Amino acid sequence: MYAEKSINYFLDKLCSSSPEPGGGSASALSGAIAASLCGMLASLTIGKKGYEAVQDEMKEAYEKSKKLKDEMLELLQRDTEAFEDASKALKMPRETEEQKALRAKALEEGLKKATAVPLEIMEKALEIAKLAYSTSLKGNKMAISDGAVSAIFAEAAATGGMINVLINFSWMKDKEYIEKTSRKVDAIIEEVKKIRNETVDYVVKELKK
Repeated sequence: MYAEKSINYFLDKLCSSSPEPGGGSASALSGAIAASLCGMLASLTIGKKGYEAVQDEMKEAYEKSKKLKDEMLELLQRDTEAFEDASKALKMPRETEEQKALRAKALEEGLKKATAVPLEIMEKALEIAKLAYSTSLKGNKMAISDGAVSAIFAEAAATGGMINVLINFSWMKDKEYIEKTSRKVDAIIEEVKKIRNETVDYVVKELKK
């Protein structure tokens, strides 16, 4: 489990010829960092004078941040294994028409399985972006920079997830699945970008006062 290793171990493996971890896992790590920054901002608001009205909300945000962080780390690990079925399918024989058909079916199923992980990274990144925005608006003004950075990392996680979905599409034949999933991907990206911009704009405005 990469989450149990040092950050240097993960980065050294990432910076190597190993097929995993790759961009999907890096995107999940970005998401975990984004969630952790939300947790930091919420934590720095809990118990602070002047923020009595948002204590319950910040406690809830803190717990949600920890949960999302753990979920992103789980997705980091799952991404390293997501392409396994598709990889096995690519090695299947294709000498006869029957073999070609079986290989094509296995590859399609494997690619859909591989697509599920980066898509889930995108969905979690959207949750984190929303949390970054709300904690930035109501959290400790002395730490709202962490909320803005969280939103930026959440957008990076979502965009990275999108790229990994698209590369799987390039191998697929199921047009209906591609179109349906593309609509979901586009909607997530559009919303994450909007939230990221709103969060950063708000924080920059506050910091320039």
